[in-house]
Amino acid sequence: MHKERTTTYAFKMIRRHGRPRHKEALIGFAYALPALLLLLLFRFWPLGFGVWISFWKWGYVPEKFIGFDNYIRIFTEDLVYRDPSLGLQLGAVGQSVLVTLYYAIGTIPITIVLAFLISYYLFQNRKGKGLLRTVFFLPFITSQVAAAIVFKWIFHPNVGVANSMLEKLRLPIQNWFVDPDPIGMKLLASLGGHWPDWLPIQFGGPTLALAVIIIFAIWSSLGFNIVILLAGLSNVPSELYEAARMDGARTPTLIRHVTLPMLSPMLFLLLIISVIGAFESFNAFYVFSGGEGGPLGTTMSLPLYIFRSFYVYGQVGYASALSICLFAVVLALTWIQYRFGEKRVHYQH
Repeated sequence: MHKERTTTYAFKMIRRHGRPRHKEALIGFAYALPALLLLLLFRFWPLGFGVWISFWKWGYVPEKFIGFDNYIRIFTEDLVYRDPSLGLQLGAVGQSVLVTLYYAIGTIPITIVLAFLISYYLFQNRKGKGLLRTVFFLPFITSQVAAAIVFKWIFHPNVGVANSMLEKLRLPIQNWFVDPDPIGMKLLASLGGHWPDWLPIQFGGPTLALAVIIIFAIWSSLGFNIVILLAGLSNVPSELYEAARMDGARTPTLIRHVTLPMLSPMLFLLLIISVIGAFESFNAFYVFSGGEGGPLGTTMSLPLYIFRSFYVYGQVGYASALSICLFAVVLALTWIQYRFGEKRVHYQH
């Protein structure tokens, strides 16, 4: 009898606790609802509305539904076009894409490598490393617009510090923000070569103005990368270093076989963040070029071109189509990095 009562009580408890907890689920959903509404309002709704606008000839007001005409214009007219005498040439969109690529290639590898070297140095037991960490992190928390204005003054052709240093070293002074010739073209000319007529000069590399923007981007983002890598270095077990040293491993071997594999999750994260940030960079390009993208469009990044199409020329539908294309490119690059890069990431278990 006692066993029957115990069994009956057990079944009742299982039935009571095994029921779907609808009330708890509703309470949890109610707590998450404000955040979900904000996400829908400020993330998904603008994205969906931007896609809708891109199918319209939309100035400051909607004018006419044109379907895919904005996208056709991007890929058949503004990306590349055929010149009767010069052949295929880069259009305005094509040049802005190339400028963005130069910026990404010039900033991402150098920033990550420098951040690793500095963070590895700061991680050692050295005097004043706390002060050095603060010094390297200060540019990241400094107003990017204010810092860009200071950099613009440093590279001023008449009163800038950069040209003063070049003059003291008896090197030719530069028109940093005026000269439209690419650096590769300049180097080829200094070696006595001639740029081929059939190749667009935009493929000659970044201009001096874009090089200054790249230097500024490296300076301003270095501190964030250093902090992330320092956090990763602090999580590397010291036993691994001790075991490797007992086997006779020296510093280069330790870095290659211990430090880099253990830091791979942080490096992978920084790579993804850096690629996204490079393709969305706007502030530095706007400040250094005054919003014009000069000289001759050589500092016209794709986000700046979208901004000008929207706010200066009033081509809202076309700018929305460009924004959707940029979103697709960033999404594709992120997926490629996850697809092929994550395999080489070593996660601790």
